[in-house]
Amino acid sequence: MPGVKRTSVSFEEDEESSLSSGPDSSTPKRARYGRDAVPQSRNVGLASTVGTNIDNSAGDDDYLEEPHQPGAIVRVTLNNFVTYTSAEFHPGPSLNMVIGPNGTGKSTLVCAICLGLGWDPANLGRAKQIGEFVKHGSAEATIEIELASAAKHTPNHVIRRKIRKEGNKSQFIINGQQSNQKNVVTLAKSLAIQIDNLCQFLPQDRVVEFASLTPIALLRETLRAAASEEMVQWHDDLKLLRTQEKEDEMRQQSIATTLKDLQKRQESAQSDMERWRQREELITKEKALQKCRPWIERKLLRNQIEELKGNLADTKAQLGQCEEDAAPARAAQQDMEEYKEKLRVVKIERQAVVARAKERSKELLESARAEQEIITDADNEVNAEKQGERGRVQDIKRIERVIADLKRDHQQAPVAVDDEAYRAHRENLTENRLSAQRDAKDVQREMVESKAQLKDIGEQLKNLTQQRDLLDTQSGKQANLLKRLSADTWTGWDWIQKNRDSLSLKGEIYGPPILTCKVTDPRYANIVEANLNQGDFTAITFTNGDDQRLISEALLGRNGPRLHQITLRSIAKPLSFYSAPVTDDHLRQLGFDGWVLNHIEGPEPVLAMLCDSKRLHRIPFSLNPLSEMQSKQVEESPISQWTEGDKSYKTTRRREYGSAATSTQVNHVRPAQVFVDQPVSDEDKRRLDDRRREVERDRQRVKEEYGDMARRLAEHEAKAKQAADKLADLDREHKDKKRALAQWNMLPRRISEKEQEIESIRETMSQTAQRILQAKETASQAELRKARLALELRTSVCDLERAQEDLVEVEIRLVEAISEVDALEEENTEINNTIRRLKTGFQTLRQQKESVASRFRALTEEIKRFIPELTDEEKTFIEDYKNLASVEELEHEIDEVTNKLSLLTGGNPDAVRHFADREKEIERKQRALEQVTAELETTRHKITDIREQWEPQLDELVATISEGFSHNFKQIGCAGQVDVDKDEDFEKWSIKISVRFREHETLTQLDSHRQSGGERAVSTIFYLMALQDLARSPFRVVDEINQGMDPRNERMVHERMVDIACQERTSQYFLITPKLLSDLKFHPKMKIHCIASGEHMPESKQAGAGLDFARLAEVALRRKGVVG
Repeated sequence: MPGVKRTSVSFEEDEESSLSSGPDSSTPKRARYGRDAVPQSRNVGLASTVGTNIDNSAGDDDYLEEPHQPGAIVRVTLNNFVTYTSAEFHPGPSLNMVIGPNGTGKSTLVCAICLGLGWDPANLGRAKQIGEFVKHGSAEATIEIELASAAKHTPNHVIRRKIRKEGNKSQFIINGQQSNQKNVVTLAKSLAIQIDNLCQFLPQDRVVEFASLTPIALLRETLRAAASEEMVQWHDDLKLLRTQEKEDEMRQQSIATTLKDLQKRQESAQSDMERWRQREELITKEKALQKCRPWIERKLLRNQIEELKGNLADTKAQLGQCEEDAAPARAAQQDMEEYKEKLRVVKIERQAVVARAKERSKELLESARAEQEIITDADNEVNAEKQGERGRVQDIKRIERVIADLKRDHQQAPVAVDDEAYRAHRENLTENRLSAQRDAKDVQREMVESKAQLKDIGEQLKNLTQQRDLLDTQSGKQANLLKRLSADTWTGWDWIQKNRDSLSLKGEIYGPPILTCKVTDPRYANIVEANLNQGDFTAITFTNGDDQRLISEALLGRNGPRLHQITLRSIAKPLSFYSAPVTDDHLRQLGFDGWVLNHIEGPEPVLAMLCDSKRLHRIPFSLNPLSEMQSKQVEESPISQWTEGDKSYKTTRRREYGSAATSTQVNHVRPAQVFVDQPVSDEDKRRLDDRRREVERDRQRVKEEYGDMARRLAEHEAKAKQAADKLADLDREHKDKKRALAQWNMLPRRISEKEQEIESIRETMSQTAQRILQAKETASQAELRKARLALELRTSVCDLERAQEDLVEVEIRLVEAISEVDALEEENTEINNTIRRLKTGFQTLRQQKESVASRFRALTEEIKRFIPELTDEEKTFIEDYKNLASVEELEHEIDEVTNKLSLLTGGNPDAVRHFADREKEIERKQRALEQVTAELETTRHKITDIREQWEPQLDELVATISEGFSHNFKQIGCAGQVDVDKDEDFEKWSIKISVRFREHETLTQLDSHRQSGGERAVSTIFYLMALQDLARSPFRVVDEINQGMDPRNERMVHERMVDIACQERTSQYFLITPKLLSDLKFHPKMKIHCIASGEHMPESKQAGAGLDFARLAEVALRRKGVVG
């Protein structure tokens, strides 16, 4: 295809040199300052442009701009989107190059195309929320994309998307009508637009993702980009059908194996079936014989009932004859028994008469005794009154003496009570006591403080002694080193150890590595310390995040020690989680001696913390320097940090720019300072010894002060006790005076009470004679009542004697009657016994008959219930055996069957059931095998039908791609080839890309190990270019694919891209790049979109102001003499 080389442009130092200069390819991306980027688009050769709307009317006369293909992007308008406040792009129908320095917003156009056509941010590999694409400081952004229509003379499709930052919401409009995201994506797909296909849409942040596509995934993306939808569907169908075929084959094999095993087991079990059938017949017979038992038992019961009926009749006849023979004797006995009963009734009546007479005599006797008690009480009362009269006279004399004593006491006044003097004296004594107590408490407080001071001094001495002893141990040296490196960490760790038991910890806490870890070999100490810093040496490790927060608040909070230079870390994963990036064998092949982690000993959580913080599990080392070849192999390996000899290396890679975009930091390994045995200075020992002696002197001084305090406390306590004793004596003396005064004041009342007591006694004495007369009258009346009761008692006793005589008479007659009855009973004993025996036998026979009849009826009901449940075979057995003479004969028959059964034991009791189950299972498996075989044949026919259509088209498609791919490589003096790697499993069909970049080399498969990053980038872009003629998509976007290429490859790739993208009737192409080489090939169909931005960009191009790329180009061409 014809084309021209673009002339290199350079500017002299003149008045126009300040306009602009091309960005250097190595210029890093700058920070954005929120100013608008100014995009401008133009065709090379245009004189000028106005604003951001591009006029394509002027151009090369030989190459008129072709119309846009259906679905191609005609216009992109942006408002408040990422870096743009307002911008508009007018892409050409062929190759569109978007150039500008890093950070100016080139990739923003790519983002706008993706989001404007309805796809999600995930396809960009950048922000995940749509609201993050709204320009900083704005509430919403707008993307408007105009797509070429599919039919002539119809308006283009205009898709508009509004993005609101708040809530991450979007609004879609198609051709002025409100719509939704689903309709927008449907419209785009109808125009063969596949934003989610990396072969069509390759944004900057997904370049690495495309380069790392597996050959299988590459085939899938290639079909989506260049083949018909029918071929893509065929591929999916073949994969599904192959999966179904494998499942059917596995099912077929499984069912066939199972069926074969079942049939084999069934054949082996056939020989045992006859024996089990015989056993089954015997079991059936045994069960039937068991069921015969009710019939035989019922027959026996019927016979027994008939026999009992005969016995009952005989017994009844014998009983009637015996009763007839015994009638006269039994009548005489009956008459005597009736006479005996009458006598017993009379006896009971006369016993009642005797009892009533006894009760009456007893009542009269008790009444007479009561009257005698009244007489005795009256006599006693008379005697008591006489005796009391003499006592009352004595009482009057005694009370008169008491009154005389009280009057004499009242004449002597008591000592006066001075309450004011008492209170003053008491307050003085109280103040003395309180003052002494206060002085004692003050001394006690001083003693408590002194005691606490002694305790603190003791702790200081203990700590100093421990520190002095530890100076001679390795752990002590490490602790001393920790204190020098970070006093806060030493203080914090000491606090944790002292308070561990009082804290509600959920996990374990481990001390700093300087205390808990050690290097296994001193030779490696320098290497280990080279990969750690002070924060790593002094970090305290927690296995629980809540514990870390608790200790952090305790040590750093307001109420704690408020430490600052302390590092607290928690681990979430065990040490086993951290694995090396390469195997040990591979590591030795690279020339390393081992991993840094393997030469540190310590608790696993501490080592896990170091792996999480410093990745020690991924850092190898070598005591000797590596060779050049080994260094190159290390750079291509997953290892990014290592130590060799006396240097450490750290490599940083940027994945988005390929393997060439790397930087390596080199540092010298310093001598170890932590994990080495360090001597302790004499100065440290002397300092600790001096401090111990000083603290010991302080303790002796405090002890002496404490003894002085104890003496002063004893003095104050003695003064307080003396004052308290005087106060008690004063209170006791005052109380005695008060009590004496109260008693003296009560004397007049007591004299009056005693005088009243004498008057009361004299009143009582005046009534004594009257009471004596009354008591004598009472005794006289009681004497009269007692005499009447004596007469009544005599009469009652006579009645009692007569009643007792009558009772004795009837008792004698009753004894005679009882004797007569006994004699008659003895005479009739034999006949009565016979009658009783016959009656008892009759009742027994009747009960036996009822019991047997009940059992007979129950058996009859049981048989009625059994009959419907019996099989015909069982009924036959019962008819044959129900007339056996006895149950014993039935038992004999059952025993014979049981003996025969015992001869057939030894097999599996479930053999018959298993045999029948297997027979059914064999039938099911045979049906299943026939079904799965038919399904498998159907699936294979479908695969054959689809493959016969799909495979030739795929081969043709890949051959076409390979032809274009190979042609592209031939143009740069290299070789390339694309094949289909076929497999029995359609899931594993893939695209195999083979390349050769140097002469005398053979074609080798493209992968991340054989080719460099630049070579892979060239191969990737050539593969995309080979799809250009085949692609069904209306446009293709590639963002910064040339990152990592050397200038030669980049120039060759650009030339081939121009040739292919500017062919007749090819799809639209967008190439985003931050750099350009000089003398690159271009084509009039190309359209260059230059983007420039900066801290002080011109606001517009009004009146010649602003940035005009056309004028810059004209100045450059004029200086080169290309134009006049």
